[in-house]
Amino acid sequence: MNKNQIYVFISITLLFVLACDPPEKEYVAPKIWTMQSIEITTTEATFRATFTKGSEEITVFGFEWKETLKEDWKMVYAETNSGSYTFSVTHLKEETQYTVKAFVIDALGNKYFGEEKRFFTGGTITDIDGNVYSTLQYGDKVWMTENLRVTRFADGTPVEGRSGGPCLETDGPVYYYSAEHTPYFQEPNFGLLYNGAAAYGRSSSFFYTQGVCPDGWHVATGGDWGELISHCGGSATMKTKTWAEVENTNSNSSLFSIEPAGYYAYDMDESFRSVFYGAYFWPVVILIRDNPAFFYLYQGTVAKSIRCVKDYY
Repeated sequence: MNKNQIYVFISITLLFVLACDPPEKEYVAPKIWTMQSIEITTTEATFRATFTKGSEEITVFGFEWKETLKEDWKMVYAETNSGSYTFSVTHLKEETQYTVKAFVIDALGNKYFGEEKRFFTGGTITDIDGNVYSTLQYGDKVWMTENLRVTRFADGTPVEGRSGGPCLETDGPVYYYSAEHTPYFQEPNFGLLYNGAAAYGRSSSFFYTQGVCPDGWHVATGGDWGELISHCGGSATMKTKTWAEVENTNSNSSLFSIEPAGYYAYDMDESFRSVFYGAYFWPVVILIRDNPAFFYLYQGTVAKSIRCVKDYY
């Protein structure tokens, strides 16, 4: 092949290449996941989402949300520098269910949604003594987010208060307190410590026992606690910063606010035990550092904290 033939061949090849349209870039859609909302109070909540970018840049990030039983959606925009984003909303209604879904819009104007998630804002419950407790829903159950501190049963029957002395299986309903050994008077959320007769000495049903909880509420069962801890992703998300731990990494992001109120077991030298180091709840839950345990602790001769759950049957 001479030079002229080579030039002709190259020219024809270039014309053919230039005449052909370049292959179109394959479009890949982004993916978006709505996460469960966190830091939920009576009037506020933090929305969360994660995403992966498709073939186009994502230009808009946001959430749409509404009261679940209503039709109109509200929309907020968020910013991100990574694969996730959040937005905190305020002025929500107390004890109301909301629905939220995350969305993104890419450079071509295509809008994609994550799945819908629902959450309840918190509320309050007042016991017969006039103490007001914050409440939040976890999964399908509503919990008090403070330890019980009532001194009477819901029907007005008093519970005996003691600051020391033996704790016997034959005792009637008793609660224990001590300004010297527990921080109850400085931090009421530590609550009071109740013996078994106070926790289980009054009305009950096939499913649960009311004990000293308000009407319509019951002493949290072992099953309630198991579901709760699983829902919250572990006890570190449920504990306050008042715990005396070497490296306190508790976030209390669930806002369940477990305080290290310890327990009461009579001893002439020191009966209020594990204060700031452990949380002991009726019936079988013990939290020490970051490890929850479920077992009976001398049930008839100790006093422990109580959390109440709203009746659901």
